[in-house]
Amino acid sequence: MEAIGHFFGGGPWIKRFPIAVTIANAGIPSIVATDIVGIRPATTTSFADTVGLITDTATYSTTQADLDDAGTDATTGGYNTITNMDMGRVVSVSMRPDLIVQALMNGGATESTALGELINTTASAGGTVVTDTDVTEDQIGGTVWCLRGNNVGHARTITSFSDNTSLTVTVPFPRAIAVDDVFLRCPWSAYGTHGADLDGSGFLQTTTLFTQANATIASGTGGVVQVVGMVLRGTTNSFVHFKFRDHHYIVPT
Repeated sequence: MEAIGHFFGGGPWIKRFPIAVTIANAGIPSIVATDIVGIRPATTTSFADTVGLITDTATYSTTQADLDDAGTDATTGGYNTITNMDMGRVVSVSMRPDLIVQALMNGGATESTALGELINTTASAGGTVVTDTDVTEDQIGGTVWCLRGNNVGHARTITSFSDNTSLTVTVPFPRAIAVDDVFLRCPWSAYGTHGADLDGSGFLQTTTLFTQANATIASGTGGVVQVVGMVLRGTTNSFVHFKFRDHHYIVPT
């Protein structure tokens, strides 16, 4: 994941935080640790009390000899910019509550898995039904878009699905869906209402290493976010843009 901007403009607010566990990858959401030691990665399904997006890595240690170093790099330790004191091992966090994050859409829980294609098996003259036995997740409220075929460049909101059979849109694609037309789908919508709670919030689940967005899940699964946009391209270069809704400096719970 990477920071791509802020709702209210301006530059990032980067602060250094002590860590409670080893941070092996940059570009992962951080949360307030319950053990009081420092921050830690979010879970794959929860971003409660988000501090922000971690932008570097560091190795956690409780060995005294490891911490006898007041250096400024994330490997040996450094100054926490909240306290202006050496706090042991620290990482940098982009922590503005209005941060917009970009995450690669991933075709499963394992990082860098291509999105699965839907290859249409039954023509739909009305342009409303994509048929493929690989339709196995309830992604109602998500998005389907044409990768190859009669409707390239067009996307629609998924309004119903039949397990192992097909998915349906209410607003038809502009042209008939032919056999062998290829589509991609995801559980999110560009206007943030996918799998929504009554307050309009949506959900996103990360991959195992917390660096990408698992696009194979059912709508309404994962941590609470607000989706603000999407980049719909191919199987390895499509992205979802979102902001954290339960931010430690705005709405801690």
